[in-house]
Amino acid sequence: MGQDARTGPEKRGTTAPEVQGRGVGPDYSGPGVEAELRGAGPDTGTGSGAGDYETLYTARASSGGDRTGRVTTDDGQLDLEVRAPEQLGGPGGAPNAEQLLAAAYAACFHSSLELIAGRSGVDTSGARVDTAVELRKRGKGDDYAIAVDVTVHLPEAERDTAARLAGQAQEHCPYFKAVRGNVDVGVQLA
Repeated sequence: MGQDARTGPEKRGTTAPEVQGRGVGPDYSGPGVEAELRGAGPDTGTGSGAGDYETLYTARASSGGDRTGRVTTDDGQLDLEVRAPEQLGGPGGAPNAEQLLAAAYAACFHSSLELIAGRSGVDTSGARVDTAVELRKRGKGDDYAIAVDVTVHLPEAERDTAARLAGQAQEHCPYFKAVRGNVDVGVQLA
């Protein structure tokens, strides 16, 4: 594994000191990032009951057949057979829920990294975000949890700058905000 992007004794899922109190623009990333970078985007409105947030995009997906079935999106862009992995007693041979989460988390975090780095004028050529999603179990009951490890590759940035940007991207990533306090998330540099 690479070096942890946080400094000091921070625990996973906490805010690194170098990130606290920094203002880097609107507090969102992911859907709408491209529009913001182009200077286009929806007009500000009253929101949809989620605090002061305005809905920029809604993704809809359906799953049938438990962990062996199909997952589809309403627009037909995603239509996958899914199967439980062999490691969990399934047949394997198709994507599984943990892989889908890993891919989605990597894409969302990468969008946040591009937005934050772009605002700082940092070259993101060759930037990449790798994720590892672990399904964990405690005891003999049905006590399951998810953990996410994020590895940031920002080869055109100095190491200190890359660490700062990774911390800021984490704080602005909507997926991190959604799981904060409930999922063990670690961010490190490659």
